[in-house]
Amino acid sequence: MNDTQKLIIILAASLAAVILISVIVFVLLIKIQTSARRRKIESYGQKSEERIDALLKKAFGAEAVFSGIYIQYLKSEEKKYAEIDHLVVTRSGICVVEVKSHNGSIRCPDEKYWWQTYNDKKISFYNPLWQNKMHTKIVGELLRSEGQYNVPIYSVVVFTSRKVTFSKSYDNVIRTEKLVDYVKKNGKKNALSTSQTRRVRDIIKHSSTKDKSVARRHKSAIRGFKKKNSGKKS
Repeated sequence: MNDTQKLIIILAASLAAVILISVIVFVLLIKIQTSARRRKIESYGQKSEERIDALLKKAFGAEAVFSGIYIQYLKSEEKKYAEIDHLVVTRSGICVVEVKSHNGSIRCPDEKYWWQTYNDKKISFYNPLWQNKMHTKIVGELLRSEGQYNVPIYSVVVFTSRKVTFSKSYDNVIRTEKLVDYVKKNGKKNALSTSQTRRVRDIIKHSSTKDKSVARRHKSAIRGFKKKNSGKKS
């Protein structure tokens, strides 16, 4: 092998190394940007949930409100948990509150996915009514497993942004300012005695968790679900 051939091989190897490094750097930058966007979006949701938590505790008392909890699926073979934004437990029953911080125009047909259009971007997200219906079911299963039957459980989805509009109205899809009245007016008045109410709160307190490892696994599973379904068409 002469010097020219050696030089060509060295140059080719150097070029390949530069290309490989460039690809690695590009992939890392994409991952960093994606992670930063995800943290930013999650921070919006967290701030909204903190505001709702404060609002509910002021209206109903801290002992009546459970926020950011995870409850295990009792009928699942896997050890799965549902993340529930807020539960309000009063003598009228349990209100399961799902919080959304979306902006823009929300098209909400009666199907699995709703669509958000904001700043000319169109993004799908899982139907929050279906999502919260599952949460009410899980809460009901938990209570029945502890011998608590006929506890009224109802669902509401709260959108916290002032910059959101809907293509269709639902009785239990509301804005923040209507939440306290909604909780007060729904359920069944005096459905539970004071002792039953205390018992239901104890069950939720001791059967739910805020464990960070559970939260991490749940968020990872949700990201996988969103990635799998990101190509859904409207």
